Amino acid sequence: MKNEKSVFTANDFCKYLKHYGVRITLSQATDLLRSSNIIFPLINDQFITRAGAFTNKYFSFKPSKEEVEKGYFLIGHRGMPFVNPEVNPDSFEVYSGNGESILLPESVTFSMNLAMDVFALFGEGYVLPYILNDSANKKISLSSVQYNLPSQVTLTAWPISKLKGGNNFTYGDRILCRVIDWDSSSISMSVLKNESQNMAISKASIERENWYSAFEEGLLREFDKHGPMNSIEEQLALLFLENQESLIIKNCGSCEEFLKHTNKIAFSSFGVESRIWKNGEDVPYVGSWNKDFNKELIITEVGTTFSPSIVDAYLLDFISKEKNKDNTNEDFENLFDKVVPSIIKMNRQERELILLNMKKRHDILKKSYNQFNDYKVAPLRSRILTLFFDVTNLLCDIASSGIKVIEFPQQELVVLTQLFSHTARLLEEVVDFPIKDQIPIEELSLSLEGMEETFDGIKGILIIELEKNRRKGFEIIS
Repeated sequence: MKNEKSVFTANDFCKYLKHYGVRITLSQATDLLRSSNIIFPLINDQFITRAGAFTNKYFSFKPSKEEVEKGYFLIGHRGMPFVNPEVNPDSFEVYSGNGESILLPESVTFSMNLAMDVFALFGEGYVLPYILNDSANKKISLSSVQYNLPSQVTLTAWPISKLKGGNNFTYGDRILCRVIDWDSSSISMSVLKNESQNMAISKASIERENWYSAFEEGLLREFDKHGPMNSIEEQLALLFLENQESLIIKNCGSCEEFLKHTNKIAFSSFGVESRIWKNGEDVPYVGSWNKDFNKELIITEVGTTFSPSIVDAYLLDFISKEKNKDNTNEDFENLFDKVVPSIIKMNRQERELILLNMKKRHDILKKSYNQFNDYKVAPLRSRILTLFFDVTNLLCDIASSGIKVIEFPQQELVVLTQLFSHTARLLEEVVDFPIKDQIPIEELSLSLEGMEETFDGIKGILIIELEKNRRKGFEIIS
């Protein structure tokens, strides 16, 4: 369904799932579609996938002087948001012209400064992992750059001269791109010459200036309507969807050029991440787009984040600390209270059912558990669980306090919610890693250490605010 290119309804989605033997109500289907990050809701209860929105659509970028001098271009964030966000830039399929011939990538050394610029839209905290996890980079690991960045890095790049019209490429020329296949991130590319070299103001230059104006106006509307979204990529995806006629044209600019062109929008810190936002303003957690935000949304997020992998993490930690004894029902009751936050309300029957399933899953995991293979992983997993538990508890305390979310320090609250999702993702990565003895323990430990330090830096501020607001609810009677 993710490659469906036509507009469809929730009812169509139900029929699609039914064909594969999956039964789902119309309401469940609608909720599932609206929660997906690769499907856009449209008017009249219709939907379109990203593949449907961006296949055969144009975008372009202008290679830097360094790329032109070397004769190779990087992709980095430049395909954003037109390509599949799950495909790494070094794995894109690049074709010349209208798909006549495929361009084979090569390993090319660039300055780290250029790499940081070309991957910037992935956001703070993700730029270096994207750069250093490039398949062409064999020498530099993420754990080795904790304090000092190298001046150069080897990355996957494509030869400019092999592009249609690329023989006489000069700085100022552009590369025009069209998405051929969204799922695999296949793109056809050709050269768009810089006509302004031969005339004062070209038609293309005027259209591009209009594009920058439309881009800026569209983003400012998006900020007020939707807020900071879950990522820069998601922000741009919605922007291009809602402004297709003015932004998806051949004589377009690029987001990286726009950010050098505007003084109204810039990169801004958003907790431990970054967003593009109104220049000079902090990105708030609560704003005009979610002014009715309440604790129920936090409770929902906490409940939906507890995936089977996270439950397995708790069970594996439990198993690794067992002392060859038969566990009592009380042991499992205590484990249940750690796994399921108290803020998630359930009756005794529901609790007993989940407890029974946990016991069954425990027995399955214990049969295949290998203490030798788990020797290095167990301490890391235990540390992640400790942080995840502490973050979850504080988030639940805030949600159950009855205090309006707007009353809390916004940036610290943003950081807390991000730590919640980041630690959950880290747990899933450790549990689901296909080959246990190849888990990058050092890199994950470094990432965890940063999260622990960040939590230590914000928890006191949030707890003080929590207690202060709680005291406001009590009136002293003399």
